[in-house]
Amino acid sequence: MKKKFKVLFGVLLGLFIVVFGVTCCVMGISDCAVAKDYFNGEINPYIAEGTAMVSAHRAGSIVAPENTLNAFMLGIEEAKTGGYTVDIWEFDLHITKDNQLILLHDDTLNRTSDATEVLGDDKAKPEDYTLEELRRLNMGYNFELDGEYPFRNLTEEEIDAANLRICTLDEVLSYMTSNEVAEAIPVEYGKFRYIIEIKNNGKEGKKAADILYETLVEYDLLADVVFGTFNQDITTYVDKNYPDMLRSSSICEVLDFWFAYLTNADLDKRGVGYCALQIPYSKSLNFLGKKELIEYAHRYNIAVQYWTINEADDIEFLNSIGADCIMSDKPDVCYDVLKGAL
Repeated sequence: MKKKFKVLFGVLLGLFIVVFGVTCCVMGISDCAVAKDYFNGEINPYIAEGTAMVSAHRAGSIVAPENTLNAFMLGIEEAKTGGYTVDIWEFDLHITKDNQLILLHDDTLNRTSDATEVLGDDKAKPEDYTLEELRRLNMGYNFELDGEYPFRNLTEEEIDAANLRICTLDEVLSYMTSNEVAEAIPVEYGKFRYIIEIKNNGKEGKKAADILYETLVEYDLLADVVFGTFNQDITTYVDKNYPDMLRSSSICEVLDFWFAYLTNADLDKRGVGYCALQIPYSKSLNFLGKKELIEYAHRYNIAVQYWTINEADDIEFLNSIGADCIMSDKPDVCYDVLKGAL
């Protein structure tokens, strides 16, 4: 049943990309040809040299509670002690009622936290609560490891000590740019990069984009972050207001790229408004996992980043065809495969 579900999911996702992408382009929701040269003619630094970059998806949602400071700290400890090292940290943002950007993937807090118990709300949305109210939650409450829930039944002090409170963008970047972290990074890595996705749309999404941009400028990280969103209105807003913010392709642009690749079109004439394709891959959704597609993207200085890849053989395959980045919930496995430890 699990295999059949994966196949069905792959087919449905493929159909979604096509249908939604065609709708975007036909209705003119996106230009699909906003030309940008982010790197002034230089080689895109997100194009890998030899081996794909390791990206911790949701900061590594299988090895630690996702999108928590706990997960980032685990990754730094691993790097410090000779374990896995992450090249690109991927995480998601939502905006709170009091305009704070917090790390969260879902539209509600219930899957990952004890929001149902603490807030008495089985569909608790971050936009409906202040940061102070959300600080009451244990964001590792539903994290499962080997059939156990190691972060349940903790005292308030233990939740704090384990860094399982909901965290803000500013808190994560403050930690990740600290001297403590800089000293833990292996020399060959230099510094970390990030893939950051805004989940909100509409006015809230635009406000989130404003805050994200201001924060990246403050931390001097504009060149180290690829921004992404599934919301076309936010992509359009960022292009208009923050053209120097590196971004990944929208759904419309993925479809446009796919058709361009199939027809070997000259993208220099069509225009490209993104520096990275962030696309799915699985054995049942393998039409995007082609060496020729990656080579075509590289011809136009576009990096190709795949999500969400958790199986060792898939990681090995994508690396073998020239993928630039592999986003995985298992950064430890991803690192071991790419560095030849398996």
